[in-house]
Amino acid sequence: MHIKRPRIRQKIIFTLERQLVKGAHFQLLLVAALIGLISIIGGILVMPSGAPTATFGESVWWAFLRLSDPGYLGDDEGNWRRFISTLITVAGYVVFLGSLVAVITTWMNRKIRHLEQGLTPVTANNHILILGWSNRTIHIAAEIFQSVGRIRRFLEKYDTKKLRLIILSEEVSPFQMQELKDHPMIGSRAHEIVLRTGLAIDREHLRRVDSLNASCIIIPSLAYGRKELINPDIETIKCLLSLNAEANAQNYHKLPYVVAEIQDENKINAARRSYTGPLEVVGSNTIISRLMAQNIRHPGLSEVYNEILSQVDDSNLFSQAFPELIGQPIGLLKKAFTKAVVLGIIKTDGDNFAPHLNLPDEKVLEEGDLLVLLARSSTDLVWRRDRVATKEAPAPFVGLLPVEEQQSPNRILILGWNEHVPSLIRELGTYEDENYFIRLITLRPVSEREKDLAFLEEDNNRVRVEHVVADFIRESEIRKIEAETFDHILLVSSDRLEEEEEADARTMVGYVLLEEVLEKANKRPSVLIELSDPSNESLIKRFQSEVIISPMVLSHLLAGIALQQELNSIYNELFTVGGAEIIFRDLMEYGVSLGKIRFFELESLASAHGETVLGVYLDREDEAGNHLMLNPAKGHEINLSEKDRLVVLTTFY
Repeated sequence: MHIKRPRIRQKIIFTLERQLVKGAHFQLLLVAALIGLISIIGGILVMPSGAPTATFGESVWWAFLRLSDPGYLGDDEGNWRRFISTLITVAGYVVFLGSLVAVITTWMNRKIRHLEQGLTPVTANNHILILGWSNRTIHIAAEIFQSVGRIRRFLEKYDTKKLRLIILSEEVSPFQMQELKDHPMIGSRAHEIVLRTGLAIDREHLRRVDSLNASCIIIPSLAYGRKELINPDIETIKCLLSLNAEANAQNYHKLPYVVAEIQDENKINAARRSYTGPLEVVGSNTIISRLMAQNIRHPGLSEVYNEILSQVDDSNLFSQAFPELIGQPIGLLKKAFTKAVVLGIIKTDGDNFAPHLNLPDEKVLEEGDLLVLLARSSTDLVWRRDRVATKEAPAPFVGLLPVEEQQSPNRILILGWNEHVPSLIRELGTYEDENYFIRLITLRPVSEREKDLAFLEEDNNRVRVEHVVADFIRESEIRKIEAETFDHILLVSSDRLEEEEEADARTMVGYVLLEEVLEKANKRPSVLIELSDPSNESLIKRFQSEVIISPMVLSHLLAGIALQQELNSIYNELFTVGGAEIIFRDLMEYGVSLGKIRFFELESLASAHGETVLGVYLDREDEAGNHLMLNPAKGHEINLSEKDRLVVLTTFY
């Protein structure tokens, strides 16, 4: 028969451990019990030494005083009493001072860490909430802070005085707050941002940031991970379902306005069905692919779109009601706004917006219409009464100009792979009068590419894809791909690398190797580079290429649409095939003579051809080192040269 050994020591240690992990108050009780035990034992040992410790109570008090204050040590007489007093005093240093300091310090550190983690629920009203920390989050916050005019109108709409921005992140650390402080567009205003820990798909965590009382919720998409069953779109849709369920559980009748990013276009309708409140869905893969397609068809447009989308640059899109201008023709309004370009109107029907851009001059502004303008800031959205009072006859219509057709087939070389590539191929297939040959070079296996491309809605014969498995950052491979024979070259940022710096490093090295081949070519193709980190753009600025920084573009879109809901309809109109599009026009197409001309004269010439001029793309750099001049003052005199081009808004029928 096996006899169990007594485990009294282990049981005592286990019991002490269970009490210590319960928190600071249990730890303090344990220290107090230990102090009392030492005082009792010390009092019993010193009682035989006589007065003043002849009684039990006096001796225990004597021991407690030596335990708590070493200064009493010099008052004792007698060897035995001094010996006991010394032992108690040493025990006091260890137990009374050491333990108490350790418990209090540990409690304070734990409390500070708890506060740093952002677990305390927020009580707020009409705040802006960003759900999730991704490569878009900081840029979204920066765009919001920079949108002074839109923020003012946003606060007026929700009858609040101060902007309050809250970010829900899976993990909150001092590093994130430092990132916010280091951003040049946020800086010292980082302390105005509240960080909270939590998951956007968890209803309890949504309560932590008071989501149902927010005026606007932005849900940026996370990076595309390697999970097969769970991807960012599924998490976004789950978040929308959680918001809906939380509102139903708390009987909220008015749900907050939400701007959600969905990567896969096929899940956009599912996202819309998941939320019953006001919702704008931004299809990120679709948007980026459309920008790429537009830039392939009209090289140079990336600079135009980058300026229009960013709140930091000099040109921004605005939509605003002007009741006092109802009944006025568009042609007259173009002259009345001396610091802005009139692009068209938006018809409103509740939360539905229908943009009508590049309208004829005789079109009249009607009640309920919003005017769409391109201006530097909201302070420039002013019109001159004297221009409205003068009923000038519109410029006579001369006739529509043809749009230059693309070469057939248009040869495109794509280096790299990410989730935008299938969307780009699908987008190119929507241009019915154009044919494309695409050579796709990446290390991604052909079977995986074909699997992704199989989700395209139809087999489009206008786009032919040739797959090549190769590493384009090898010099031997880059010379084999015949880059100089293509019309356009696109380098995309790889989604197989989680770090943006690593993905951009491959892209930039591939581009530098590509330049060695292209500099000897007789005909140079246009080159478009997609980057993930905006700080890397300056590294390749001296080369002849265009750059699209996907996270920045999407951040501009999400922030702008959050502050001005109708902007989403404008962007969809501008970027989609057909309808209003931005293109370049050679000066000779308008019959513009070289030399000095004022911008309002260019506006009249454009109106005569049924177009809206937005600015000028100079062949040379101006004083600030820029080629693009959007929305100059109406009276600004521009010295045009032969290779300069006009940036115009036209309509494809």
